[in-house]
Amino acid sequence: MPGIAEQNKTLKYLIWGVVLAGIIILIYSWWWRPKPLSLPPVPKPFPSVKIDFEFLESQEVKDILPFEEISLPEEVGRENPFEPY
Repeated sequence: MPGIAEQNKTLKYLIWGVVLAGIIILIYSWWWRPKPLSLPPVPKPFPSVKIDFEFLESQEVKDILPFEEISLPEEVGRENPFEPY
C-alpha cells in the first residue's frame, strides 16, 4: 500500500496537471479563436446554352447512329410452374 506521502505527491501532480491543462485550454480559446463562418462568393450565372436540334435530325447523324429494332422476349416455361406434369 502506498504511504500517505506518496498519495499526497500523486494528488499534487494530478492537480497541477489539471490546472495546466485548464490554462492551455483558456490560452488556446482566447488567442486562436475560430474565425466566424462566412458565405462563399456567389458564382456568376452561366451563359445560356442553345442546342441545335436540327443537326441531330440530319441524315449524317442518323447514318452514324442506327437504331436497332428491339425484339420482344420469347415465352419460356409453363403457364403455371407449380402445376405437376
